[in-house]
Amino acid sequence: MRKFVAFFDLHYGYERDSSRHRRPLHDAKAMQVALQFLATFRPHDIILGGDILDCGVISHHNQRRPGRTEGFRLLADAKELRAVFLNEIEKQKQAKKYYIIGNHEDWLGDLIDLEPGLEGIITIQSLLSLGPDWQIIPQGKHLNLGKLTFLHGDQLRGGEHVAKAAVIAYERSVRFGHFHTFQAYTKTSALDIRQGRTGIVVPCLCTKGPKYGEGAPNRWVQGFNYGYIKPDGSYSDYVALIVNGRSVVEGKEYQG
Repeated sequence: MRKFVAFFDLHYGYERDSSRHRRPLHDAKAMQVALQFLATFRPHDIILGGDILDCGVISHHNQRRPGRTEGFRLLADAKELRAVFLNEIEKQKQAKKYYIIGNHEDWLGDLIDLEPGLEGIITIQSLLSLGPDWQIIPQGKHLNLGKLTFLHGDQLRGGEHVAKAAVIAYERSVRFGHFHTFQAYTKTSALDIRQGRTGIVVPCLCTKGPKYGEGAPNRWVQGFNYGYIKPDGSYSDYVALIVNGRSVVEGKEYQG
């Protein structure tokens, strides 16, 4: 069996809080829990499911609002992400590595639309020094491992029932992030009970109360997806939840 791990929505980067203080969007403890599990599990496939680099410093949401990004630099965020996260992932020499472009990384494309002269220079590969060991999945596209489909999730609509919307839209078993919550839906055809399909929204690895939420309640939780792909393509997979920088996975506790 092939083992896989999928991480979504790290949002590595920074913002200004309501007092104008710099604070991280990523959660260092959740990130460390994920990396500790990775080192123990040693998967054959590692999937970064999008919005790994936040890219907020170039977001259209922050245009004409320089106070929001004063002192922040995209390259500095990328170098930090490489040093504290990607270097650890690349220690898993045995693993195939995939990077699905999320809507936040796609802001790099928006920047090129504004400044076409940057084409070929500003890419996620160059910013994060992603070598030939990485397969890049374009924004809006998907990755199939056996009978599982992985995507970022920003193309989906469905409100509180987005896991259901994913199964209906793709007619496959789907794993995706983007919504920063944990949700599951199952559907089995009346014509073929062997073809049960599941949709799972995988939790995030970022902080749970960004400033743009303005303190409003949300459904955000932290965690990641891991599992096994059998030779016939069937699978068994699980969601590991991270609570206050701790997670217990297969009987072992991980602490950030």
